[in-house]
Amino acid sequence: MDEIGLSEFLQLIIRDKGGTPQQYNQLMDYIAYHETGPEQRMDPKAKQISGNEKEGFYDGPGRGLFMFEVGEKKGGNTAVNRTVKYFKDNNLSLPKWLYDLSMGSKESKSVDVSSLSADQQKMLFLGNHREHPNSNFSNIWTGQQAISDFWLKNHWSGDPDDSVIKLDLFNKSMLAKDSTDALKVREEE
Repeated sequence: MDEIGLSEFLQLIIRDKGGTPQQYNQLMDYIAYHETGPEQRMDPKAKQISGNEKEGFYDGPGRGLFMFEVGEKKGGNTAVNRTVKYFKDNNLSLPKWLYDLSMGSKESKSVDVSSLSADQQKMLFLGNHREHPNSNFSNIWTGQQAISDFWLKNHWSGDPDDSVIKLDLFNKSMLAKDSTDALKVREEE
């Protein structure tokens, strides 16, 4: 039997939560665009850039398109565990890469998603938020929650005191992505 890939997994999420593939892809693209930043834009191998010019820069804990954090009980582990839970709850065979990650994370207690393909990271994003106690994709598709609010409340894991500033930055990223996409369309015409 073939492994479930992103397209099939997305159809299962749509069955549960509504929406269209285009809506989910737009949501994931907005979040990945923002999370990867201008230096590593949309790069699945992205590593969070921490520090500053004065004291120096170093790799922070965030990894991949969605900056799932490495470390015990951090975002990478959580995304794997939640995605595995979804597969098991729905009697689905785990893809080999997900099985290997889940077994490896039990030993190392840390997951670095930057070694995964973009599609695999998107599956983790979808599984993570499908099983997240507060995330509900349906709220976006019905207009009850804005994409930026979904990101702030369900994906971003920073200091709540910074939420107003971070939300403003996310909204600016969404506008920048829309502008970049519009420019590409014009160039193609």
